[in-house]
Amino acid sequence: MQSSSLPDVVAGGIDQRYTIVENSGENVQNYRYLPDGGWRKDRGWEPLIKYPASGFTLSTAELAIARAPCRFLAVWSRHGGSEEYYIQERAGILSYTYGNVGTATTAEIVLATGRHLPRVDEPGTQFVPFGRFALLLNGTNEMFKWWGRAKLEPFGFILPTPTPYCVSVQVDYAAPTAVDPATGLEQIIGDPLNNALNGIAVQFLPGDYLGLGNPDKGAINSYSYRQTYVSDTGSESPVSNPADVSWTIRTDTNATGDTAAARIRSANANARKYGVLLQGLEPGPDGTVARRIYRTKNTKDGLTGAGDLYFFVCQIDDNTTRQYLDCIPDNQLVVAAPTFADSVTISSGYKYGAAWNGAMWLAGGDTTPTQIIYSVQGLPEQFPAFNYFDVGVRDGGQITAVVPYYDVLLVFREKAIDAVFTNAAGDGFTCTTVNQSIGTIATNTIRLVPGVGILFLNLDGVYLITGGLRGGASITVTKVSARFEKELSRVSKNSLCRATAVYSAREKEWWCHYPVDGQTENTRGVVFAPEVNEFTLRSNAYPESPVNDWRFTQLAADRSGYIIIGTQPSQTSNNLAPGMGLQVWTARQNSGDAMPFTIFQSVATVLYTGAAAPIGVWQSGWEDFGDDTIKKRVLTVDIETITEGNNEVELFWASDYSSEFVSAGTVAPKIGDYLNGIGPAQDATLTSGANLATWDVSKYQDHKVTRMRWDVNTGLISHFAFRLQSANKHTLIKYKIIYIGGTVRTPNTKMPGAKS
Repeated sequence: MQSSSLPDVVAGGIDQRYTIVENSGENVQNYRYLPDGGWRKDRGWEPLIKYPASGFTLSTAELAIARAPCRFLAVWSRHGGSEEYYIQERAGILSYTYGNVGTATTAEIVLATGRHLPRVDEPGTQFVPFGRFALLLNGTNEMFKWWGRAKLEPFGFILPTPTPYCVSVQVDYAAPTAVDPATGLEQIIGDPLNNALNGIAVQFLPGDYLGLGNPDKGAINSYSYRQTYVSDTGSESPVSNPADVSWTIRTDTNATGDTAAARIRSANANARKYGVLLQGLEPGPDGTVARRIYRTKNTKDGLTGAGDLYFFVCQIDDNTTRQYLDCIPDNQLVVAAPTFADSVTISSGYKYGAAWNGAMWLAGGDTTPTQIIYSVQGLPEQFPAFNYFDVGVRDGGQITAVVPYYDVLLVFREKAIDAVFTNAAGDGFTCTTVNQSIGTIATNTIRLVPGVGILFLNLDGVYLITGGLRGGASITVTKVSARFEKELSRVSKNSLCRATAVYSAREKEWWCHYPVDGQTENTRGVVFAPEVNEFTLRSNAYPESPVNDWRFTQLAADRSGYIIIGTQPSQTSNNLAPGMGLQVWTARQNSGDAMPFTIFQSVATVLYTGAAAPIGVWQSGWEDFGDDTIKKRVLTVDIETITEGNNEVELFWASDYSSEFVSAGTVAPKIGDYLNGIGPAQDATLTSGANLATWDVSKYQDHKVTRMRWDVNTGLISHFAFRLQSANKHTLIKYKIIYIGGTVRTPNTKMPGAKS
């Protein structure tokens, strides 16, 4: 009987629906899309920084930390990539690692300990780069700004600025003495018997340029002072409470002296302008580079003097000086001081942050679940009193993330998405709702995919945000996970905050990892390939796989696009897999490093061996060849691939929705390679498999397209499916099924009561 064949089908991504796209696979795991076309299984992971091959020991405490899950991971490049930090949080320890240890004793630098351990419903530490520093916040611990290396400082102004105090001005200290014969003037000296230890008398003649106050007899002089801190970001703290000082120039009648003439002479001697000494100028928090002094002009008796307006006096360019002598006259004060509303204290309880439009934006938290605040542009730690939004007036739940998206700032909430954008006048911001029913609690899955939009995971699937708000455009939120709802139905809803995602420009994929089946740690993942708009899965090929434990708790990408992986190593007997520390997704065909160890006197000795390679699976949908009521026989399955040498691939097949797949054997994707264009690169006897190539001399051809064929020879069947499976490197481009079709419809007699 003449055979038939389905046309060559270009293999696609996953589709788990009952009616699938023709070229899709029901299960596609651990493949990546090749820019040249096809799906390639050639990836694994290995330690980012390998430990010594021998002589490496861990104490029991160190082993416990190594086994703890990575709860935060970020990669930060500074100075044009000359510095690149891999910062992580594990067991409450915030640290970063670097590759070239040099003469140092360790490759790890600890930045903070005792950090909050996030619960399953918390996203953990957030990382917000802003120019030369990065903000670290988690809603529980103090917010930090990190400048690289070991420089870690408190972020923002959490406490009010301390109030300085003014030393009293003593207006009766000077006492005249005898007339100087040479000048004919009275000599003025301090009176040692009238020295107020809690006062100061820095005098200036009435005609001097310097000095404060009205020197006329009987004049009342009053001033108020405030101070602020200036941080190394240029931000200014809230102004302190006022420190007041006042003095009255003595008259001829109330000046000191035993006689009227002496009192007149004393009054004349003290009718001066004065300097004011400020003390209690306490140093600011770490990161303070200066203090600024502000004061009023002379308010006199409060009725006839200047108003309570403050002006800039001076800036003390250090964080150590504790006192300042002010002798600047009122007519030199021209720059107005900031008001109480220009900078206010903020809470450390904010959980989410973003750098957008030149300002720092903070949002959410246990005490401010629906509030957003934003700093002055260019001053990331200075938050004015009225720079805020509260989205709690609209339904949608608590804020779960703030994410820059070109000309808008997206505000993710539990069940809604809002957007902040510059108003029409360009002098402020407006907040509006983008979607009233779709949100997410999976904060760490929200990632921008260039040329596509923002992808994120929520309780209902994977969604894509596209569009904008310029020129009358709108932002749209579209569900893109219809093809793998079966997979996502396994996601642990109560642990969704643990999910993590990353976009890699090198791999050209968005990878999201999440917990399933009621677990609290991420073990499975889905990958989006934007070049073909397809999804695949990434995880254990089968639950019974003993080594391939994909406990990827955090994902990030470095400057070169390599995907960095934070794990929770699992221990089976005396074996720790998939390796300690940060891992990196590479072309190494291993699932990290297995780590056998022994404990002796509370010390663990660790040795490395490469763990088994991840298994790639591409399983077709159920093919009925156009009519499932007609029986047919499948003869062969042809796979178009590229040459990979002796890397065997196994094919399994099943019929009529059976869960039992039968092996059709293994085939290697290879054909004879030619050395220097003059013959096949194999032994002439074709038995020993010896390779005739010479290292660094022989020239191989590039990969060539070839076919792998498996003989199946089924019985009479209605439906057929096949599954490629291998831990070896291979590529799937197209497939073709060759079969013999029948002509007679099968009787409908399988179900009780059925009639033909």
